[in-house]
Amino acid sequence: MSLNVMPVKILFIDAKDLTRPIETIFAPLGLGYLVSSLRKKFGAEAVECRIVAGAPEDELAGFRPDLVGISAVSQNYGRAIAAAAAAKKFGIPVVCGGVHISMLPNSLDENMDLGVMGEGEETFCELFGLFQRTGGFQKEELAGIKGIAFRAADGRLVLTEPRAPAAPLDKIPFPARDLLETRADAHMFTSRGCPFRCVFCASSRFWSGVRLFSAEYMAAEIENLVTRYGVTGINFQDDLFTCDLERIRRVKELLLRRGVLGKVRFSGAIRAELVNDETIALLKEFGVETLGLGLESGNDRTLKYLKGPGASVAHNENAVAIIKKYGISVFGSFIIGAPQEERKEILDTLEFVKRNGVDSFGLYVLTPFPGTPVWEYAERRGLVSDDMDWSALNVDFEANSASAIILSEKLTRKEIKALFLRFKHYTERRRFYYLLKKGLTEPWKIPGYLMNKAGIRLAARRSRAEKNRHL
Repeated sequence: MSLNVMPVKILFIDAKDLTRPIETIFAPLGLGYLVSSLRKKFGAEAVECRIVAGAPEDELAGFRPDLVGISAVSQNYGRAIAAAAAAKKFGIPVVCGGVHISMLPNSLDENMDLGVMGEGEETFCELFGLFQRTGGFQKEELAGIKGIAFRAADGRLVLTEPRAPAAPLDKIPFPARDLLETRADAHMFTSRGCPFRCVFCASSRFWSGVRLFSAEYMAAEIENLVTRYGVTGINFQDDLFTCDLERIRRVKELLLRRGVLGKVRFSGAIRAELVNDETIALLKEFGVETLGLGLESGNDRTLKYLKGPGASVAHNENAVAIIKKYGISVFGSFIIGAPQEERKEILDTLEFVKRNGVDSFGLYVLTPFPGTPVWEYAERRGLVSDDMDWSALNVDFEANSASAIILSEKLTRKEIKALFLRFKHYTERRRFYYLLKKGLTEPWKIPGYLMNKAGIRLAARRSRAEKNRHL
């Protein structure tokens, strides 16, 4: 590209709720991959990109982009629609991507020119090339681009031929972290896809199969994060980063040669059925300090509904025991509110948490996400649709309990909430006693109100009152 030609300005919007800490912890690497792919294919001088989160009005007015790209998960799709409407007030073409539009292209909003379905790097580059040549998106040209959805002149939804997944993954450059906030605790992807098909998860439906970045790619990105950005902790955001143990061994060797091993701690997710001494010993040597387990339930019947016939409470208990034996912390995720789950089965899950000493956990009420069997079940019951209030899919049940979709056929919304709060009370009580214990040995590490007897008595009374309120 000639240096006297102005670059195309693209504003990428991560449509999310900035008031929820869980949504602001992780940088939108998906958008970072789009930017780096554009730079690699067209040259950095051909495109000027910005990545913003939340409401885009100020950026639209100040940056004046030529093109807007929006990414959103289902619970924030209403925010994506609002962002698209804001862009259209400036007459800017809008491209929407992400898991939501990929699973539900019928929900493409009138203010969105097109949707990118599935993996977006190659598709967006092709769309950019078209935009660069013609200054817009002519529908007759769009029909020849794989992996998109758009409205024909008569309003009919057009879905083009699916695009094959990128292969090998290594041809996708590192995400453009210069446009993202990179903290000391960062995250990265080392694979795409999941070999398991839990009924509540869209990942294995969004990605076709499992593909891995090579050990060399993985080691180089880790080294880049440590040496360039001062990262000291990396969370592997993969569905299952332990798919290939030989790859982890190879990465460990490469990091050792480069003097990086031991300078950064790791965390990631593993499937309970795949936990054994050999695997966890390797992960410990690699520098893994925390492992996430989708434990989901302490009841076998519910667990098999959620995760399939290969899952069992015995596998879960064995996995927690082995991981803790090697001094690695266990974070468990649990789901309550399956359609046929009884109250006692939910309490089985609470007893599992208490009995097995999970270090920390997240509790969720079963939510129907597009593209999953649970969504199809909710659709049959008339609980969801292509034009619903998408905020009802907010997974923060405590904040969203009044409007959250309840799939249970056995328990009322009130009963589900009471059980949810019972779990919360347990975590708060355990945290209180942890802080109290720390106060006796490391008082500088706990809040000041616990440093006196009156504060301890007050916290204890609150703990008991909260327990009685939810039992």
